[in-house]
Amino acid sequence: MPDTLLINNILNIASERKATDVHLIAGNSPVIRVDGRLVTLTEEKVLTPSSLNSVAEIILTKEDIERLGQEREVSTIYSWNNRARFRIKAFYQKGFIAISMRLIPAYIRSPKDLGIPQAIIQLLNREKGLLIITGPFGSGRTTTVASLLETLNQNKGVHIQTLEKPIEYLFANNQSVIEQREIGKDVADFSQGIADVIDEDIDVVYISTVHEFGIEEKILELAESGKLVIIVMDADSVISAIERFISDLPQEKREWGHDLLADVLLGALGQRLLPRIGGGFSLACEVLTSIPAVKSSIREDKLHQLSSIMQTSKDEGMIDLDKALLAKIRAGEVSPEDAMNQALDPQIFKQNFS
Repeated sequence: MPDTLLINNILNIASERKATDVHLIAGNSPVIRVDGRLVTLTEEKVLTPSSLNSVAEIILTKEDIERLGQEREVSTIYSWNNRARFRIKAFYQKGFIAISMRLIPAYIRSPKDLGIPQAIIQLLNREKGLLIITGPFGSGRTTTVASLLETLNQNKGVHIQTLEKPIEYLFANNQSVIEQREIGKDVADFSQGIADVIDEDIDVVYISTVHEFGIEEKILELAESGKLVIIVMDADSVISAIERFISDLPQEKREWGHDLLADVLLGALGQRLLPRIGGGFSLACEVLTSIPAVKSSIREDKLHQLSSIMQTSKDEGMIDLDKALLAKIRAGEVSPEDAMNQALDPQIFKQNFS
């Protein structure tokens, strides 16, 4: 089939160039992302609506095709010829199907290899509480969580259950028992998944996204129940993640939410992936740990104090993102331009760098 050859050819090129993403849009040549930079495959033919419809039929199931027609977008996983797995997002733009594909690495790297801060790794020794992983899309959040879960799997005998949409990394039981439930297939939604585990013999719960209405309240109750809960949130920083978590609670639950979040929060990791000079990527992190000053700020709704606490609490494992970016520039790992694009306060960052 010509369209099977088309997608195979594009993915072969992406594999050869070690691309992390593939973007297919009608009226354009295929685009891949290599070392953080978009590269247009001008040597390839311009994609047509018809060819993209055919590609969608190859990489999506019948159920996914139906959902795409009804909801105008769908996310799933595609296994390519037993060579690689991709997270797929198919959606409509300008009336035509468009497809984005993100490579899921074949193996799970260790926290040390990824550069995950020790303060976050140490939180895996805690038996209960809430750990927030945040950062923009494409910052490697799912890879970080997979590394943390595999660390537990290899070193502790715990019962882990994940609630994911879709399931990206696949785990095999080692020291732990791991169950992976996909939202929409294995369980109706995240709220139902949390309800299913709250009174069960499960030690660790991973929740892949926090978008469902009312889910924040259920997450707090789950963490309070005596489980280690790891969640991924869409936010630019750890402070904005905490602000969003609280603001998404019903107004009448805000005071309760401040108190309980202060009690159960273990820490938060914010991350950025930057192109490394010489190839590959470099992980820059910010870390907030739940020391008494942090707990007080959350409980008293003084979240504006968290920034200064983070900047003055290095000994407690705190990491300021902009300082971490400056350190990577000085170490020759990343370019000033790339670091500047990721800084939380670009103006002050520029002054410090100059």
